[in-house]
This record gives sequence, structure tokens and C-alpha cells, in this order.
Amino acid sequence: MLPHSLIGFAAVMLLMTLLWAYSVRVKNASIVDIFWGPGFVLQVWVYFLLTPQGDPARKWLSAVLVSIWGLRLGVYIFRRNRGKGEDFRYQEFRRKYGPERYWWVSFFQVFVLQGVLMWVIGAPLLLAQGGPGSIGLWEAAAVIGWIIGFVFEAGGDAQLAAFKANPANKGKLLNTGLWRYTRHPNYFGDAAQWWAY
Repeated sequence: MLPHSLIGFAAVMLLMTLLWAYSVRVKNASIVDIFWGPGFVLQVWVYFLLTPQGDPARKWLSAVLVSIWGLRLGVYIFRRNRGKGEDFRYQEFRRKYGPERYWWVSFFQVFVLQGVLMWVIGAPLLLAQGGPGSIGLWEAAAVIGWIIGFVFEAGGDAQLAAFKANPANKGKLLNTGLWRYTRHPNYFGDAAQWWAY
């Protein structure tokens, strides 16, 4: 499985390098945030294609669930960031290192770092794609956990966006809907989905 893992790493790093080159051209590194979720989608489908020995139903289940999660997250972050300019974190890097050094610093400290993290965090996806055995009770329980996580993550994101869009809520704390159960239902949901994989 090591060669498959290295091919997954190469695919992720190619994506991050292309995104970095685009970010240098448009002077906005925030694009890396949009592709956090879709980067895992790329990774799971690379592993899907490279592991013919895995159970087909298990492979499809894993790939589809990761794709739904990753594409939803990418679209959500794209919509949230659209028209807002570069994120303050990357602006701070840009100020700290200056225009002559920032583009290389952003490559290693933003794009390569996130690519490596994505590859490490996504390592279980390779195991899920190549795993033996058919779908059983554990997988059914995992799907239920994933659905609960998806509802919390997507619902929490939607509730927070609606709350922030209302000017009357400026300076207030969201504590209704899913936000009354946990301080960050979107993060809880994200973690629940990853545990399900």
C-alpha cells in the first residue's frame, strides 16, 4: 500500500502546487481554504482507482461519503469567501515577509504544509479503500454516524451564516438551533463524519 500512498501524496502535492501558482498570479492565498475538502475528494478517488482488491461496496460507500463531505465544504467556503479578498492570516504573512519573499513562504508554510496535513489526515482513506470484507453492522453504524455528523456540520454552517447575515446579531452569541447543543456543531459534525470513515 505504500506505493499507493505515495501516489496519493503526489496527487495532493500537484494540486497544492497548481493552487499556489494560481494564488501567486491573483495575489490571494485564500484559495487554499476552498480546496481543503476537495483535496480529500481527489485523494479518495486516487485510492479508489489504485486499490482493485477492496470490497466494491465498501469502496463506493467511502468514496461517495468523502465526496459529499468535501464538495459541500468546498462550495460552502467558496461562497463564504467570495468577494471578500484575501484572508487576514495570509495578509499578515504577506506583510511579515514582503512581496519578494512571500510567494516562497506561502508555498511552504501554507500550501505544502496543508498538502502534507491533508495526506496524513487522509491516510485512513487508503485503508478504507483497500479493506477486505463486505459491508456489515459496523459500516451501517458508521453511515448513521456520518449522517448525524453531516447534519450537524452543514446545519451548523448554515445557521451560523444566517446568524451573521443579520446585522441585528452583531456582537451577539449564537445559542439557538444546533448551536444550543454544542459550541461548534460544525466542528463536531466534521469530526463525527471523519470517525465514520
